[in-house]
Amino acid sequence: MKLKQNWYNAIQIRTSRRAFKKHAISQAKIEQIEDCIHTINEESGLHIQFVANGYHFLRGFKASYGLISGCPSVIAMAGNGEDQDLKRKIGYYGEFLLLECVSLGLGTCWIGGSYNREECKKSIRLGESDELVCIIAVGEVVSVKNLKELLISQIGKRKQTFDELLAEKESTPPLWVNLGIESARIAPSAVNGKPIAYCFKNNEISAFAAKKNHGSEEIDLGISMAHFQLGALQGLHNGQWVKRDNQYIFL
Repeated sequence: MKLKQNWYNAIQIRTSRRAFKKHAISQAKIEQIEDCIHTINEESGLHIQFVANGYHFLRGFKASYGLISGCPSVIAMAGNGEDQDLKRKIGYYGEFLLLECVSLGLGTCWIGGSYNREECKKSIRLGESDELVCIIAVGEVVSVKNLKELLISQIGKRKQTFDELLAEKESTPPLWVNLGIESARIAPSAVNGKPIAYCFKNNEISAFAAKKNHGSEEIDLGISMAHFQLGALQGLHNGQWVKRDNQYIFL
C-alpha cells in the first residue's frame, strides 16, 4: 500500500475527539473513506467496514474516558480471529485509515470495550471466523474542543521522551530512525498507557510491546509502527515492517 504524505501531515494535528456534530458525513467523504477501506482490506485480509450511523452503538456507554456525543459514523475494525497477528494489524492499518479521515477534516476516536458490541455486530457482516476487535468513531466536529473534551484530553497527556521510546541503542541512529521515533512519540495508545518501545541494534530498528496495557498493547504496537513508518519516509527511507523471530523489524 502506498503511503500518503497527507497521512504524515495528519499526525501533527490528530487528537481524539468525542463531541461530534449531529449531521452526517458528506457522501464524497464517505466514498473516500470506503475506497481507503477497500484498499486496506485487499492488502491486509482484514474485514474493516464503514457504518454510516453508529450513534446507537455508543449511546449511554462511556467511551475513551467520556461519553461520545452527537451522531458519529463508525468504522468497525474486524478480521480473522484465528490470525495471531490480528490486533497488531488492526492498529497498524486502522491508524492509516484514521489519518485518512483526519486529512478529510473529520474528527476521530479509537474505542475499545466501551460500546455496544452486539448492536454493532448487527450492522456489519462477519464471517464465521471473523472477530470484531474495536471501532473508530468518525464524524464532523467543530474546530475547537468543548470544555469536556479539553478536560478529558488532559488525562495521561504526557508524551514519552525520545529516550524512553527508543529504549535501547548501540550507536547513533540515522536521521530516518530519529524521524520515525519522533512520529511514534505522538501515536495514541489505550488510556494513554504508552506501552511501546523501540530498539536500535546492528543498524536495525525493532518495535515491541514493553508492557501490558489493558489487553490493547498489540493494537497500540500497530498504531505506533504506522506512525514510525510515516516518519521514516520523511527521512527518505521507504522501508517495510517484517516479522522475524517474533520481532517486528523495519527494513
